[in-house]
Amino acid sequence: MPSSLTRYPIGSIRELWSVSLPLMISTLATLFMIFTDRIFLAHYSTEAFNASVNAGTFAWALMAGIGTIAAMSEVMVAQYNGAREYQRLGAPAWQMIWFSIFSIAIFIPMGIWGAEAIFSGGVYENLEIEYFRYLMIFSPGYALLMAFSGFFIGRGKTKIMIWLAIIANILNIFLDWAFIYGAFGIIPEMGIRGAAVATCSGYLFEALALGYIFLKKENRETFGTNAWKINFSEMWTCLKIGVPQGVAYGLEILGWAIFYWMMTDLGEKHITIASICQSFAILFSFFYDGLSRGAAAVAGNLIGARIFGMVDKVLRAGFWLLVFFSLSTSLIFIIEPIHTVHVLFFSNPGPLLESSLTTCMIYAFVYIFFEGLRWLFSGLLLAAGDTMFLMIVGTLSIWGFLLAPVYFLVIQYQLSIETALLLTVVYSVLSLAVYWTRFRRGAWQKINLITQQPRAEADPLRADNAEDRTA
Repeated sequence: MPSSLTRYPIGSIRELWSVSLPLMISTLATLFMIFTDRIFLAHYSTEAFNASVNAGTFAWALMAGIGTIAAMSEVMVAQYNGAREYQRLGAPAWQMIWFSIFSIAIFIPMGIWGAEAIFSGGVYENLEIEYFRYLMIFSPGYALLMAFSGFFIGRGKTKIMIWLAIIANILNIFLDWAFIYGAFGIIPEMGIRGAAVATCSGYLFEALALGYIFLKKENRETFGTNAWKINFSEMWTCLKIGVPQGVAYGLEILGWAIFYWMMTDLGEKHITIASICQSFAILFSFFYDGLSRGAAAVAGNLIGARIFGMVDKVLRAGFWLLVFFSLSTSLIFIIEPIHTVHVLFFSNPGPLLESSLTTCMIYAFVYIFFEGLRWLFSGLLLAAGDTMFLMIVGTLSIWGFLLAPVYFLVIQYQLSIETALLLTVVYSVLSLAVYWTRFRRGAWQKINLITQQPRAEADPLRADNAEDRTA
């Protein structure tokens, strides 16, 4: 039986919380970069704010898709760790580091030629092209961050990521102010381009810092982080897990990009309210993203040790953590939504916007809760390597449960933004039902990702002591 990733009982609320909390804080700091961009841009100009949502969502589809594949080092590291194959932990991380480097061949051409092809003719054409282009140029740094993160997450050693994320976020806030508005008479005003450069600078800082720790002597000796050569067998395993998940995630976000384009076509009220709600949804997704990744790490260790019965315990722990989180955030979404919008985005949105915002923020609150549950199931299925299912369902659900209803109802009949956001809740509930069904049927238990190799028995005390010294 594997040892707990923490000092708490295996699969308990305390263990899941202990593993997930650093990931949540790390993710919060990362998402807060996007949120900060939008706050600065909302005060800079409404056009820049709306353009950042349209172009940023499309860019995030590609960034998150590639980044999700790179992060699949987490699954293999977790399973090797659970099986006590400590010397094999560095190999999957390195394969995804190489993958991140190779992603330059995708991101740079998209930035140079793809921006104009995608956004020409749009309402905010010039702003969208500029924002998207600079995000693409710096995006390999985000993929590299995800590849390095997988090594630490899979071992449950995530606290170092908190401090790095906080520092990166402070750096982003300063650079947002300096690059968007100009500063000191030296840095020119760059507007929406400055927001993109500031955020990507934060990602790159985190990636370089984690890379330094990854390559420390203790990690090289204990976890094989000097296994830098390309290993096609290991890379294929990571890609087999990661590509379906990355494609699913990327296409899902692409679906959201299309949703916001449709809102733009309906008018400024639709896209502005949708942009505000999406900004809060992105910010608070830190909780269910961190919870999903934490559940994947805990469950991955259990699955690596072939202890399937305790995965249900992880599920129950995740459910109660989501309930507590929803209760704590109800103030922002239900009790004081307009005051929050006044403070952060627009000091005077107008009575018509306020009335719609009140309803739409409630829908966003309900949507976030059900999305949290869906992501929890996704993390557990991901830990087992059931990524082909995640790709198929994740892709089909957003097109079938969201975009088609929005197009045939809201677009065709020019319905309200309230109706559009209500349909996002329906989409989330239906998708959750599919994931729940898959998990309960238990087909994921038959997937075997790792093969045991003849080896000298690993010394858990030596590994644990090295972990303490190296984060």
